[in-house]
Amino acid sequence: MSDAEDSEGRFGLTRRTLLKASGASAGAAALGGCLSAAEAPDEAGEGGTSTAHGNCWQCHKYCGMEVTLNGDGKAQELHGVDGHPRGSAGEGTNGTLCPKGLSQVEKAYSPRRIKQPHVRKDGELKKVGWEEAFEYTADLMESFDDEYGANKMVRLHGFATAAKHEACLPSSNPFKYVFGNLYGSSESVPHPIPTCFGSSAQTYTLAGLGGGNMRWPDFPNTKYLLVWGRNPLETFAGQWEAKQLLEAKERGATIVTIDPQYTETAKKSDKWLPIKPRTDGALALAMGHVIVNEGLYDEDFVENHTHGFETYKEAVADKTPEWAAEKTGLDAEDIREIATGFGEAAPAAAMQSWTGLGQSPDLQKAAQNQVSLLGLVGAIDRPGGQKLWSCAPTKDPFKDVNLPNNAEGKENPMKDYLPMAYPSTQNAIPKAIKNGDVKGLTTYYRNPVKDGAAEEWLEALDQLEMFITIDSFWSSVSRKADVVLPEASQLEKPMYGHGGYGAYNTQTWVTGSKAAIDPQFDTKSGWEIMKGIAEALGHGEYYPWENKEEYINEQLSPVDMTLDELDEKNYELIDSYGFEKWKKGGFANGTDQFWFDFDKKFDKLYQGLSKKYDFDFDTGPQWVPPGTIGDELTDEYPLEMIDHRTVYFSHGGDQALDKPLEQYAESMGKEHEDYRGNYLHINPEDAHSRGISDGDMVSVEGENGEVSLMAHVTEGIVPGTVSMAYGFGEASIQPDEEGANSMMLNTPDDVDPINGQIDRHIAVQVSSSGGEE
Repeated sequence: MSDAEDSEGRFGLTRRTLLKASGASAGAAALGGCLSAAEAPDEAGEGGTSTAHGNCWQCHKYCGMEVTLNGDGKAQELHGVDGHPRGSAGEGTNGTLCPKGLSQVEKAYSPRRIKQPHVRKDGELKKVGWEEAFEYTADLMESFDDEYGANKMVRLHGFATAAKHEACLPSSNPFKYVFGNLYGSSESVPHPIPTCFGSSAQTYTLAGLGGGNMRWPDFPNTKYLLVWGRNPLETFAGQWEAKQLLEAKERGATIVTIDPQYTETAKKSDKWLPIKPRTDGALALAMGHVIVNEGLYDEDFVENHTHGFETYKEAVADKTPEWAAEKTGLDAEDIREIATGFGEAAPAAAMQSWTGLGQSPDLQKAAQNQVSLLGLVGAIDRPGGQKLWSCAPTKDPFKDVNLPNNAEGKENPMKDYLPMAYPSTQNAIPKAIKNGDVKGLTTYYRNPVKDGAAEEWLEALDQLEMFITIDSFWSSVSRKADVVLPEASQLEKPMYGHGGYGAYNTQTWVTGSKAAIDPQFDTKSGWEIMKGIAEALGHGEYYPWENKEEYINEQLSPVDMTLDELDEKNYELIDSYGFEKWKKGGFANGTDQFWFDFDKKFDKLYQGLSKKYDFDFDTGPQWVPPGTIGDELTDEYPLEMIDHRTVYFSHGGDQALDKPLEQYAESMGKEHEDYRGNYLHINPEDAHSRGISDGDMVSVEGENGEVSLMAHVTEGIVPGTVSMAYGFGEASIQPDEEGANSMMLNTPDDVDPINGQIDRHIAVQVSSSGGEE
């Protein structure tokens, strides 16, 4: 038994041993209460209770947390912070936390966490102290640089390293600076663009909205909202989004959900349009047809603040609702109704979009068709429309230390593997490793095996000459690393974030908190880990701050605050701003023009795409049939598999925690099953024709592989489509790797050739794999 296996807590109290000892009902009940298998403290301790603040980072949105501490300084329970910009609906409203946030007490004390640093010696991971871990890491990196060159190492960060898709750029990125600037790694692959919503993020940015603004309406003023391929009542960017959506509905706004699945948001909507996957582009063009023909578009905005409108008019001229009905499976009158409603409500009309138009290589055009509707009706940065958000000023402390750039001028190891327009895609890295162009990898809260080309990634990780990872839980990925550095949880470290989208549509804000509890086990914050590596590499002069609080104080200096002051309330509103920033060149493309047609940006790219796929791609809005680039459904593989998120987990993480696993099982009505993986959502029509009953174990087979999970038979998904929650199965942190990793069916070629988006729409067949587990 290796030290890594021992530190995982596999042989302590787990859900399975608890169920076997006490019976399924008793076990589930125990885990659903205040006391979990994580052994979170449940006593007040000496001296009563006190409170502290925190910021949840589970979906990277900083919802404010009020932490109740017992007399021994241990976290007992969590509550939201009233009025918080991400955790409430705004001033005077209650702050709350979702199941992801509430699970942070269990996470902090979980026995399954990586409890101390590990380094590989004689082929096995061994426990070491931090001083030895940092020295070992620095020696390994220096030897790697001497042998191969630092540029042969690629960096994978758990969130956007560049974050150009966001409304606000991050104020600082120590991970990038230490491994990039100081060490000399020349290539970084960010997380959201190529794995979450690349096709739509890039398109929205080119049109002028910016990737980060693509899904955040001005809720307090909107009259008509299209929730398009998104489920904000379960997968939100903070509690504010779900709450303000419901407030908008109570105020009388019309909510329409467009989604192949009957989501929680669809249940609360005025209308659900169960669209066939990858036909969103046809719906958007037909809506444009109605709006143009009925004169509902904003002539002044179109004439003075758009580019390529004549191209757009030509594109929608013959795209009637009847034409789109045949493509989408929707009713033509429903299409006409929502087009008219959206046009009449504008400019107080908006959209929420995410993975539904961002996770297939043939959805880039669909996203262009969709975002064009906002330009058509002038619903951009006007009250009730799509908001262009602003951020509080913040400082990057590294700018004052004359940080060198040791990666400058070095060859990018991925230069021959890049998609047409985007800087990189993680699906190409396994091939680069196999070919010897990439020799090293460092990851921070990133599991590439769950985000694309899983089989190839598992093989590639074994071929690396150096692999350094920073994470909180063991997985089959972290066990392959040469260095494993355990990161502190949100409650154990200072946090700081600044503005952008949130509950305050005309005010910038900052939020932050000191560490609520001491680091559990022998862990450190990511900031401290970066400092330790920098010092071990001999670059301590570029990391002069004593601790993260001092560093955050410098970040806060433009707003004349300290973390101590900010921590008292957990957030502070800063400056006020208004609407119509585009009048002064505020579009994300740097102009005062919204672009219907990408002729000046994409002409050569589309020419290359046309040759590659034998399809005449235009630079303007266009209908691209499903299968033009991605998978085409066949008799052998007749079902379209997609994946989705749940309210219980974020970014495929924290499936090592018992309570959210139990809550997830309960939400599926399967809490008494001896199974805690994900579920295949399948329509009764598709299930019964295959002899599949609810609760059966099923096999999902595609051209590139096969996975197994439990069936959830439901009317809440359109026939011909199946879906599973993201983040389970092979290479996950889920105990015993239960469930299915949909990316086991993906290959390196399954990407958007323009922006590198991983294809998460895969043609499959589903069959029973032996009845109930």
